[in-house]
Amino acid sequence: MPTKNFIWLNGNILDGNSPMLFANNRSFLYGDGIFETILAYGTEAKHITLHFARLIKGMKILEIDVPPYLNESFLSETIARLLNKNRLFRNARIRITVFRDTDGLYTPNGNTAGMLIQTQEMGTNFYELNKQGYLIDIYTDIKKPINKLSSVKSCNALLFVKAGLYRKANELDDCIILNEENRVAETVSSNIFIVKGNTIYTPSLAEGCIPGIMREVVCKIAPTLGYEINKQVAFSVKALMDSDEIFLTNSITGIRWVLGVNQNRYFCNVSKKIVTALNKYTFADQFKDGFSG
Repeated sequence: MPTKNFIWLNGNILDGNSPMLFANNRSFLYGDGIFETILAYGTEAKHITLHFARLIKGMKILEIDVPPYLNESFLSETIARLLNKNRLFRNARIRITVFRDTDGLYTPNGNTAGMLIQTQEMGTNFYELNKQGYLIDIYTDIKKPINKLSSVKSCNALLFVKAGLYRKANELDDCIILNEENRVAETVSSNIFIVKGNTIYTPSLAEGCIPGIMREVVCKIAPTLGYEINKQVAFSVKALMDSDEIFLTNSITGIRWVLGVNQNRYFCNVSKKIVTALNKYTFADQFKDGFSG
């Protein structure tokens, strides 16, 4: 049976296989927009409060007007409606794209928001830790600037596209992006954590990384497992290499443990403990009777 592909665009549910956007769409022409990717399960968008807050903050940074109807309840209900329409009841990826829906060249003629919501079947249940550790390397061709736009999940993602091409060409699972100070910022699609002893470190938001939702969740969960968290740190490539363990986080895959950076090899003890706690925290109803997925 063909997978259904309905989308939500500015209040209408439409056939996602048909052309929708006009050629003068500013997201297409200038990357003038932002996006969120959210994990859903059973038509429920997970960590929706955190995602909604980041979406609104990004819109305000880009000076895109927040429509009166757009609140957390509306977003949750619209996502659930679309997932039901597409018959997606296991893990699904939700992408919300907000773009400036107006004319103009570099300078827009207005700040009205347009919004597109898409769904994609994941074919998995809960957060599954990767069985084979990631092999990653450092992308050095382009550095990420540290400025007001660093925290925005922008539709202009050329840095990440270029880093992704480097990853693919070198047959890596991911690669590390450095900031303009040559310190570790993040990876192509994730925040990065290192473990040294009983302390878990992740780059400060002042280092130019995206304020990841899973980054925030892990920083909340880890102390309940007895680990210290330092999320106000700047660390060098050398500190990364000298760590005991490295793992990556994003809202769709959860946690990905890293086996190697260049010739260095790492453990996954902390990753295993955190992903178990993460599943219990995120899918509380499914795990309340001990069900492990």
